[in-house]
Amino acid sequence: MFEAGPTLGGRIRSVEVPGGHADLGPTWFWPGEQRVARLVDEFGLTIHDQWATGDALVAADGVVRRLDRPVMPPSYRFTNGAVGLIDGLAGRLPSGTVTVDCPVTRIERADDHVTVHTTQGPSTAEAVIAAVPPSLAMDSGMIDPDHLEPLVAEAASSIPVWMGGVTKAVAIYPEPFWRHLGLSGTAFGPDQPFGEVHDMSGPDGTPAMLFGFGQAPLADPVGAFAEQLTALFGPKAAQPAQVLVVDWGQQPFTAPTRLGHTNRYDLYGSPHLTKPSWAGRLHWASTETATTAPGHIEGALAAAERTLGAFLTP
Repeated sequence: MFEAGPTLGGRIRSVEVPGGHADLGPTWFWPGEQRVARLVDEFGLTIHDQWATGDALVAADGVVRRLDRPVMPPSYRFTNGAVGLIDGLAGRLPSGTVTVDCPVTRIERADDHVTVHTTQGPSTAEAVIAAVPPSLAMDSGMIDPDHLEPLVAEAASSIPVWMGGVTKAVAIYPEPFWRHLGLSGTAFGPDQPFGEVHDMSGPDGTPAMLFGFGQAPLADPVGAFAEQLTALFGPKAAQPAQVLVVDWGQQPFTAPTRLGHTNRYDLYGSPHLTKPSWAGRLHWASTETATTAPGHIEGALAAAERTLGAFLTP
């Protein structure tokens, strides 16, 4: 297994903060996502309900309105970060399986094998699993579109990267003061830098955090987030103890450079990407290729399950 970055996990990124963890990548999992739920049980991970008590806010045309009804379906959060799933899965791998800091630069097909070129040299195998977003594989030159069937090349080049155009910000506070105001922490603002805001606090409100999804790029995401939170939740929001920010479109090995051209969300779970290419020698296995919960952790697990099934089926 070749991992381009220094650690496993891809878009799952958990950061330790005073009193707990903040997830800068995937934040939730949902009822009915049984693959995630099974791993939570197997690894003994602690989870808690997403906080949803209180009013939501909607900001539009310079006016902030309260909604006195639930706007978020039930969901769960990983108390110690979603990285617990990665640690649990990685712990099952034999020693020496993973090579980190080893980007794949090119994958070539031959009649009876594939050659995977990396920054540390080439390797050959009977087949390869591309667990990166297909559009990233195409944009980076990892896979030559001329060596794929035209419909496969079109789908792989056009499918968007989940969260690839998103800036995620997390503001950390001494206490979840918005809850004392009867607010859930959820806010929507279609004309705001961060179109969605939610409570990311740990159990019992510790650590106290609000997070938001913004459309990248933002010139000053920290300042924009603090300003927006102040307008929504009042002066106590103006002085977070810390603000964490990740622009996923600027993260190495995550999004293609031509991100604006990959907007075909209808290609998620495309049959051109759920089936192996190159006569069974190239398997697409990122969450975007899943037919179940594409973009979610559940989708990544479903894609892995499908790929494993292809290898085990005679």
